[in-house]
Amino acid sequence: MINYKNSKSASFQESFVISMTKEKKDGFYVELGSGDPYRESNTSLLESEFGWKGLALEIEKSVAEGYNSSDRTNKCINADALKFDYVSYFEENNFPKVIDFLQIDIDGHDKGNCLLALVALPMLEYRFSVIVIEHDLCENYKRASMRDAQREILSSLGYKLIGQTNSEDWWVDPKHIDNDAYRNDIFTGNPNISINK
Repeated sequence: MINYKNSKSASFQESFVISMTKEKKDGFYVELGSGDPYRESNTSLLESEFGWKGLALEIEKSVAEGYNSSDRTNKCINADALKFDYVSYFEENNFPKVIDFLQIDIDGHDKGNCLLALVALPMLEYRFSVIVIEHDLCENYKRASMRDAQREILSSLGYKLIGQTNSEDWWVDPKHIDNDAYRNDIFTGNPNISINK
C-alpha cells in the first residue's frame, strides 16, 4: 500500500482509503468522530487533494468549533452520531447510494458507542466502499463482544474484513472494491496491521 506523505492519519487509514478507491476524485465520506481537522485526520487529504465531499460529526461542541475555524472545505456538524438523521442529510446533500468511505471513531467504547453508531446508520439503504471502525479492544478485553457484534453486522451485510489493528477493523465492500486492490500485500510496510485472508 502506498503511504501518501501528506496524509495525517495515525496508522495509514487515509492511505488505505485512497489505495482502495484507486485515487478516486470527488468521492464522498462519512466521518463519525471527526476530532481535530488535521492532526491524525483520516479525511483531510481526501478533501484537499482529491476533492471529496463529506459529513463530519463531532459531539464535543468546542472540538466542532475548532474544526470549523480551520480552512477545511467540508465543515463539521456538532451532533450526536447515535441520534443523527442520516437519511435526510444524505438526501438533502445529494450523497450517492454508494458512499466511498465510512469512519466510525467515537468515544465511549465501554458503552458500545461505535457499535451503536453503526446500528444508527442506514446500512440497508446505503453502501460504503471502505469502512474503518474502531473498537479499542487494546484498552479493555471486555470490548471483544462489541467488536464481534460489529463484525457480525458488517459480515452479514456482505462486507469483507481485510485488515485489523489492535484498536480498529478495516473493511471493504467487495461489490465496489476490486479484489485486485486488496489481495496483494496491501499492508506491506505497516507492521501494526494484521491481514485477514
